[in-house]
Amino acid sequence: MRAAVMRMTSGRTVAAVVGAAILATGVTTAATHDHTRTTLPTSVPGWAHPAALVGSAPVDETVHARVYLPWRDPAGLAALTRAVSTPGSVGYGRFLTPAQFRERFAPSPSDVARVRDWVRRGGLRVVETSDDGQYVAVEGTVAQAQRTFSTTLGRYHAFGTTLRAPETAPSVPASLAHVVSAIVGLDDGTQARPLASPPNETPSGVTPAKVADPGVGFRQGTPCSTSWGEKTVTLPQPIAGSTEKPLAPCGYTPAQVRGLYGLGSGDTGAGQTVAFVGANASPTIVADVTQYSRLHNLPDPQISQMVPPGIYQRPTTPKNDPGSFFGEQTLDAEAIHTTAPGAKLLYVASSNAGQDFDRSVKFVVDRHLAPILSISYGFSGETVPQGFVNSLNAIFAQAVATGVGVFVSSGDDGDNASTLGKTAVDFYANTPNVTAVGGTSAAIVRGSGGSVFTPGGAPAAVPAQSSVSGGGIYGIDDPNNAVNKPGWTRAFEVGWQTGVTAATGTLSPAPTGTAPPTATRYTFAGTLDPGAPAFGGGGGGGVSAVFPQPSYQQGITDSARDGSSGAAGTTGRAVPDISALADPNTGFLVGQTQRFPDGTYYDEYRIGGTSLAAPLIAGMAAVANQRAGRDLGFLNPRIYAVYRQAAGTLYDVDAADLSSSAEFGSTPAVFRVNFTDGVSAAGGRTYSVRTLETANQSLRSVRGYDTATGVGTPRDPTFLSALGTVTPLPFTPDSKSPKVR
Repeated sequence: MRAAVMRMTSGRTVAAVVGAAILATGVTTAATHDHTRTTLPTSVPGWAHPAALVGSAPVDETVHARVYLPWRDPAGLAALTRAVSTPGSVGYGRFLTPAQFRERFAPSPSDVARVRDWVRRGGLRVVETSDDGQYVAVEGTVAQAQRTFSTTLGRYHAFGTTLRAPETAPSVPASLAHVVSAIVGLDDGTQARPLASPPNETPSGVTPAKVADPGVGFRQGTPCSTSWGEKTVTLPQPIAGSTEKPLAPCGYTPAQVRGLYGLGSGDTGAGQTVAFVGANASPTIVADVTQYSRLHNLPDPQISQMVPPGIYQRPTTPKNDPGSFFGEQTLDAEAIHTTAPGAKLLYVASSNAGQDFDRSVKFVVDRHLAPILSISYGFSGETVPQGFVNSLNAIFAQAVATGVGVFVSSGDDGDNASTLGKTAVDFYANTPNVTAVGGTSAAIVRGSGGSVFTPGGAPAAVPAQSSVSGGGIYGIDDPNNAVNKPGWTRAFEVGWQTGVTAATGTLSPAPTGTAPPTATRYTFAGTLDPGAPAFGGGGGGGVSAVFPQPSYQQGITDSARDGSSGAAGTTGRAVPDISALADPNTGFLVGQTQRFPDGTYYDEYRIGGTSLAAPLIAGMAAVANQRAGRDLGFLNPRIYAVYRQAAGTLYDVDAADLSSSAEFGSTPAVFRVNFTDGVSAAGGRTYSVRTLETANQSLRSVRGYDTATGVGTPRDPTFLSALGTVTPLPFTPDSKSPKVR
């Protein structure tokens, strides 16, 4: 599986109420070095247990962190976010401008100056201060950080590696007790440490320079199907109820995905801007998305990139290869461009996908660079420091107040039991001020849906080594091929929870040479693993143990299954809210410049993950804004209102429907072929059967809301129209602090 979400290993907010009321949770005072100080226990990660301590962090190791300040008037912010989201309120839909938000809620300049002076006295260098003063970014050595924050940084065994974290809660002078809410970055739980050398900062709005060569190339194995069921394999024994399996799709094209969700020629997101954030910045992104668009009948993209102030462009580090992140950026751009081909695309880069990532998110929201923001990253579980969680939720509350809809991938590890040893939802998706997007597996067949557009120009010539030259695999990359024209629709969608059964043997007729096999019917001779299918990835979901159920979910998610207890019924924030195509076994075709053994050039491959689902939905949100004629902002109150008032506009993902004899008769599955070397048939092929929704997780799609797929997926554009016409549910931010774990 080539899942795209780069999940963090350290772990992934109720309330739009932010500021001192929430952010100062657990504050205590203590005497340290003859000075009264205030400790910040929420700035220590939950995995930093004393029993796991193995030593001290090197005193000359580089630390870069952010000192967060709370919003002023948290009660006023709670009232505002409620007003802009509640119909009938005098403030309904009247979002604040960035300047208005800063005037009402930003920390005072004098408080910001006090924080800057304090960290400088400790020897730390101030790298950047956010425009609204919400944080002060600093850099220095472990020794300087220990002195400034009056703590000791140790090394801990966690998640199969050794990580840095505070041994005791960091603290601030008592005079800053109500000025500082959290210290973020003292731990390196994201395993994305910076280099010790000084960074080179890039001014705001400047296109990023090249940070690395393109990543290592990948191609999906052949044979594969150009649409669901176009090629099939007969197995020697039944798997998931049948012996006949479709070959995994080669990767759905933009026309096929638009057909899946019924998007018409007028559904372009024209007049909208969709921002997305990620690690580093691909130097070939504009050329790649342009080439992709011309090969698949999309208009040329309107895409720009920028690096916020203070974001470092660093070369490859032992724990972070910038080139490996270019595929994520390319996927996001081409997915958004597929569902919103008329919208402008804005990529805002980060130095890594770790705790630095909040700075890029902040840059988009604080400057209102776009009314829609797509985030395809997150942290596995809910064990990151609560201070970091609170700080991010403060930014997401700012997004609600200023009319920015934030869409976050729910994760690629299902309920996380196989990776964390217990069920858990992911952060950022668990925060109630974002739309959490889960994943589905989809069957796209010939029908009447989809649309095409006039590309901006003829595709550029591609190297002969590329699978795209001459039309690519089975002509998929030929603009005149049927897969790039209208005429596609949904056969079904199920929740993405893959089960993998290994297959050892041969195909007949036997694939030979390097050309893609052309037969449409194959027979597999060999053995199938008799054991239960192994978990092979799935959309994240479940119930938060940190955040209570938000008001917009009340009466809808009350009976959602809580995977941690196995019991139905919950008072927690349920994830996801909505879903879209994510399964890499029924995945999306992406075009990108990659590094192959025979050269570096543009090629195309199949990919998936909920980092496909989130930008697809973000693009559809742009279409919803286009249809409404205004920015709709935070969509969750509207999504759940549509679920109540216009459920027919949603496709209710329900696995039981498909396994019934009246509809499908067996659990949907595909026969998948991989190239052993990930590039070509020259290294041989491996085989497996991939069951699309396997009951090997606590997540399962059922009728109505479920923690596998949320309310379902958009049935067609009537859902996007309904978002702008339904009466949204009141969104009442909870004033309680999240639980500290």
